Amino acid sequence: MKNFDFSSFREKGIHRVGELNPYINLACDLRCDYCYMYDFLAKARDKKELMHPSFLLGMVDFFCEYSDGLDRMTLLGGEPTLHPDITEICNEAAERPIRELRMTTNGISLHELKLERLKPHAFDHVSVSIDGITASINDATRGKGTYKRIIETIGLYREANVRLSINYTVTTNNIDHLNETIAFFKEQGVSIINFHRASLDGYAYKHQDILVGGDAWVSARDRLFAFIQKNASAYPDLIIRIPYTFLTQEQIQHLGYVPIQEQNYHSPQGGHRLIVFPTTPKGRGLCYMSSDVIGHPNAELGTVSSDGIFKWNEHSLNEMGAYKRLLSPNVSTQIKGQTEGLASSSKLMRVSHSYKATIHTNEFDPISSIHPVFLENNLMKETCNT
Repeated sequence: MKNFDFSSFREKGIHRVGELNPYINLACDLRCDYCYMYDFLAKARDKKELMHPSFLLGMVDFFCEYSDGLDRMTLLGGEPTLHPDITEICNEAAERPIRELRMTTNGISLHELKLERLKPHAFDHVSVSIDGITASINDATRGKGTYKRIIETIGLYREANVRLSINYTVTTNNIDHLNETIAFFKEQGVSIINFHRASLDGYAYKHQDILVGGDAWVSARDRLFAFIQKNASAYPDLIIRIPYTFLTQEQIQHLGYVPIQEQNYHSPQGGHRLIVFPTTPKGRGLCYMSSDVIGHPNAELGTVSSDGIFKWNEHSLNEMGAYKRLLSPNVSTQIKGQTEGLASSSKLMRVSHSYKATIHTNEFDPISSIHPVFLENNLMKETCNT
């Protein structure tokens, strides 16, 4: 086990890490049109861009002790199931004091993951990425033939009694079919539907036609809220997470929103999110708080070496420093200098894409579940992160 040193965290006010998100493998067998990780990706068979299991588990042990256990850890990539040690990593991580262990996969295959060797209930859930309820919708952004393979993989996880989540990235290709996803994925045995809005990052710079503008997103988001408000009882035992993405100043105040650099939305004990890349030629041990700024020059918190030594990034664009200086609802908007397709007269402001309404259909009450200020706009009260 390595002797990890993140001593500069406390000096910078990070006294607890509630959520750890390691990118354990940068190799991937897809190149989705909106992939924010595109500039970091390696070919599927590339074994040079892996996070070594001893490094990963040593870091997990360090932060479990540093933070008195973790609230959540999500294994990410690339495609994490391409990691040759993925089964052992999952089983070992399941033994640590982590309240919620997850993995996000593209669902093309199980690859190296051996479900028959996986410890029972190792995961809180596995998140499978899919972008449509038909092949034509999904394959438009994720590639020809992917829909069939993803549905087959969902079936394998379901048969193995692994709790399933869906990551559904919203683009101009599927935005008109959001309401239909609820019944479809309920029938697939899914427990959680987690919506995202594709943003201008990575490969999306070459496919900007698929990005949903700010005003169009708010309209579609509120129609989805209204649909769920009317039909929640028809879909029992389902959790639906919908990003706000844009809010007025009044809505920000009433929801109590603060940026991810100040508060990890998921952490009940308080704390921050830490994203860690492998210490490889592409990954470089980069560390972030928000995936909004991944890959942007000098936006990282810093880097961790293969020896486990973290070096703080003193650049002015460090997302933590930039947030403290700018006090913006979403610091990445200022760091990256992006516009979001909002009308010039709009009062909406961009917030972190991790800030989401969380709807539990079993507990849903169409009156108490909606903040009084937002009844007219059908905005949900509860919030959670991705």
